[in-house]
Amino acid sequence: MSDLAEAPGVVLLPAAGHRSYRWRNGLGTATEIAAEPVRRQTEGDLDVPDGPGWTLSIATVESDVAFSAFPGVDRQLMALSAGGLGLVIDGEPVELDRWQVAAFDGAAAVASRGVVGPTLDLNLMVSRDRFRGSLEVAVVDGSRLVTTTLGTTTFVVFLDGLLSAEGHGSLDVHDTLRLDAGTLLLTGDATIAIARIFPGS
Repeated sequence: MSDLAEAPGVVLLPAAGHRSYRWRNGLGTATEIAAEPVRRQTEGDLDVPDGPGWTLSIATVESDVAFSAFPGVDRQLMALSAGGLGLVIDGEPVELDRWQVAAFDGAAAVASRGVVGPTLDLNLMVSRDRFRGSLEVAVVDGSRLVTTTLGTTTFVVFLDGLLSAEGHGSLDVHDTLRLDAGTLLLTGDATIAIARIFPGS
């Protein structure tokens, strides 16, 4: 699509290029959409994000398992699969419908509950000392403008439907657009997730 004029400050992160890795505790897998900083630690055959910053990823949960702990991190999780996702957070059951978001401390004891097949969720994790984050579902009904402000990094993750982005044409499911400046025009009939990362106060 080199003949399309890209919107300034917007980068396409194709789903086909997202890197897969195992969870820190080895009990599940995820695909990394973006992370800052991009530092790695290797533990045996595990290759996982390391160090403070932020991570946006899509996890696959295949059974009832414990989630990895991330002390010092604020975490937001959006259920992506049609059946939603059941969780237990510090002993309290939480039922997420599709597109619903749960926010919790990364150090909390979290496990999936009632999973009967591969289930996807979108994760935004930010270092509490350095960043703040938000994660929400949104709808494109014909057209929608997404803007970002100076110092804020905004991600648009295509979840369902039909979607085109200014300068990038038609998108595939889980293709993601990163905005570090300016405004992006989206057209179509689609469900998207909008993740924003703000500098800490």
